[in-house]
Amino acid sequence: MDKNNFVLLTALQLSGGSKPKPWMLKAGINMLSNHIKQRKRLGLPLFELEKELEEAKRIKPD
Repeated sequence: MDKNNFVLLTALQLSGGSKPKPWMLKAGINMLSNHIKQRKRLGLPLFELEKELEEAKRIKPD
């Protein structure tokens, strides 16, 4: 996963910079998913957000 992935950055913020726990990655996925839905509803561009979400969902947390 790219180091600038929204999900990874969210999980790292929740963990305080240490290795994120699985629930933190799940929280990041949920936040990004909601963010995408809101942007679609408002007609705003998604940039690469959908690609980042799919990439994050493929990661298997330890």
